Amino acid sequence: MIFKPHSILHTWENARMWDTWLYFHDGRHYLFYLFKAHPRTPGSGIGLAISTDGVHFADHGPIIHKADDAVWLGTGMTWRVGDTFLLNFSEERNGLQEIFFAESDDLLHWRRLPDEEYVCRADPRWYADAPMFTSQRWDCIWVLPRDDGPGYIGFLTAVGREGPPGLCGTAGCVVSDDGRHFRAAPPAIETGFWGDRVEVGAVERIGDRYYMLLGAYSLSLGSRHMARVPAGESGMYVLTSECQAGPYRLQPEQPLLLGSSPHPFTYFARFYRCGQELLLNHHTVPRQPDGESTFSPLKAVHSTASGLLSLHWWTGNEALKGSRQPTVLDGCGLYGLKQDECEMGADRLRLTTPAGGQAVLPVRYNLARGIVLEANIGFDTPRGPLSCVGLFVEGERHNTGTVLVVQSDGRLTVGPYDGYAYKPEDTKPLVSAAGVPLHWRLLLRGTHLEVYVDDLLIQCYTLAFVPSGRLGFTVEACEATVSNVIVWEMSLSG
Repeated sequence: MIFKPHSILHTWENARMWDTWLYFHDGRHYLFYLFKAHPRTPGSGIGLAISTDGVHFADHGPIIHKADDAVWLGTGMTWRVGDTFLLNFSEERNGLQEIFFAESDDLLHWRRLPDEEYVCRADPRWYADAPMFTSQRWDCIWVLPRDDGPGYIGFLTAVGREGPPGLCGTAGCVVSDDGRHFRAAPPAIETGFWGDRVEVGAVERIGDRYYMLLGAYSLSLGSRHMARVPAGESGMYVLTSECQAGPYRLQPEQPLLLGSSPHPFTYFARFYRCGQELLLNHHTVPRQPDGESTFSPLKAVHSTASGLLSLHWWTGNEALKGSRQPTVLDGCGLYGLKQDECEMGADRLRLTTPAGGQAVLPVRYNLARGIVLEANIGFDTPRGPLSCVGLFVEGERHNTGTVLVVQSDGRLTVGPYDGYAYKPEDTKPLVSAAGVPLHWRLLLRGTHLEVYVDDLLIQCYTLAFVPSGRLGFTVEACEATVSNVIVWEMSLSG
């Protein structure tokens, strides 16, 4: 949403960004991104962008390219050993994936370490190490200093050697004495529960526990019970362990971080240590195979007393707010609502209906640049068995678009609205009491949006259409109030 690389677009017309990770050093945010020469091809290299505030990034272009004899290059991670910075990346040759390394003195200029000495391979005692298996992965080491002595430990995407067909996806483990040479160790999760396509995003210590982000963009037969909805759910599952080396196990009460169904609107979240703050980063996922992926705003990671994680508005994202835009509440266009059901004031709307409809602001915003909208929204009195109120993003035609509403049954739903029927496409838990307004924050740029309610991230979503630029409010079977509406144009330049 807030960044896409420009340098690679000058090199390859159809180049696209994919996985991201960050490293914080000397007051700067170093954003590493995987890029593809074409959206339908695997990774071609790694690029770098730099920011002083975590919002506005300057693209420095490619720093690593795949070797000529490699089919593709996979994602990695950056860490420090003494005065030197290291990163890892994978390459595939003849169906076999192995991990290689590069080093830098300044995080800007990178040199590949000799492959013959600095290579990490799957160990056949525990992992699939040849393409003759159903699948073989050995990808993306997440490196941490060991907490039980000198050296380093890493966690990575792998496929176990033994287990039921299709259920051998695992979190591999590697160890190193010097942070440069890594050797395989036994898996950090029990094999036989996850599909072959799970991917390790990151591991971090929070309090007295260790947390692993395990991505799943599809669930195979035998692992579908992991999903919370019948259609399956893509996202980052959270596993925990009291020991750094594991075993890591799924937290049953923990909702997915950035989960969605049936389409993965975001994917591959990573932890990001930024000074004393623990943040999370990820990228957007377009609906169309040829669409563009972008870097999303950073999120703050919070942990409850019981150890459950949630994502919140990061105060650094206030830098997204540029110039104030007009908000004319007393000139809203009404769709499905009678004039006498709406009280419009300069800074307040009161909507009352036993049915439902939209009140649309008479302003067309520049959504190519992006906007941040904040408002207090709440339903005061139910007028039916199911009441809801929320936001409306207009599509190509009046009274069509996307609805995002908090419902009286304790859910926030999102999906397309065709001028008559609303068909929720995804849902998240969100309890709202009648008469208590919630503070909404909408980030919208292009076809990607994020919704925060009372600073809690509720939804990341990719629209099925290019929005018209008009925004409004949706109400169903209740008396509802909208107030304190403020819109800023994003301060982003490209």
